[in-house]
Amino acid sequence: MRYKIGIALSGGGVRGAVHLGVLKVLAQNGIYPDIISGTSAGSIAGAIYAAGIDIDSFVEKLKDIQAWKILDPSFTPAYVLMLIFYYWTNKPMVMWSVPDGLFKGEKIEYYLDDLLQKKKFDELCIPLSVVSADINTGETVVFCSRKNIPRKKIPNTVFIPDAKVSEAVRASISLPGVFLPKNIKGRKLVDGGIKDNIPVDILYHQRAKKVLAVDLGVTTGRGKADSMLEILMASVDIMGDELSCYIRKNYPGYYLYPDLKGVGYRDFRRIPEFVKYGEEVAYKALPEIRKFLAS
Repeated sequence: MRYKIGIALSGGGVRGAVHLGVLKVLAQNGIYPDIISGTSAGSIAGAIYAAGIDIDSFVEKLKDIQAWKILDPSFTPAYVLMLIFYYWTNKPMVMWSVPDGLFKGEKIEYYLDDLLQKKKFDELCIPLSVVSADINTGETVVFCSRKNIPRKKIPNTVFIPDAKVSEAVRASISLPGVFLPKNIKGRKLVDGGIKDNIPVDILYHQRAKKVLAVDLGVTTGRGKADSMLEILMASVDIMGDELSCYIRKNYPGYYLYPDLKGVGYRDFRRIPEFVKYGEEVAYKALPEIRKFLAS
């Protein structure tokens, strides 16, 4: 099966809301993807669109959600008290087992599962591929429907067809050190941005004829990383940007580079603003996108 138009959506933290604005404008102007791939924040936007969820109503409901309500610390109060006790009494802590991440990620997964109505990949309106990485083997792990697994094996890449979309997205957004890895089929999965931050290559292997890519990694002004959490997130961002250079050189397509200057990793409340910015970027690029698709 061949797909006429594929859209690849990169990771980018809270900046991923830009993807929603781009997808909205493309649809308003009669440009509909036949297949989508997404990494990290791009997997969230891709899942929302592929499930047929109205973008405006989703963004409106998001305004009422407090970010802290969907974050579940992996450190229990008792654990923190013990850490303080051992610190003040100078007792050795070398044998302690520390959690693999700051947050469990379970609340986000429950939220996504409810939002996506527990859909699996073969139940989506549009074919979707979600990219993650196995932290133990180093393999790229792609979730999609069985019919979109390429016949030709891709080196160092594994396809999983029978997962729920919510758990695949949960795996794709698992920033190392921030969220606990997601365990699926014996694999310890983390953010796909450490392997393939702009999954244009996946779409070509799935026989997409033309690919539009929204790459949020190219920016002239990053927000300052002023905490451990932000440093971890910025590190994955930088790694993803470097890997994306390889993708852009080796896989042709029309690449959009929304430049959100000075956006911090905690700017959750600015999501509606980022969606609007995505709309502006897409409107401006429409003539070139149409030319690319017609060529």
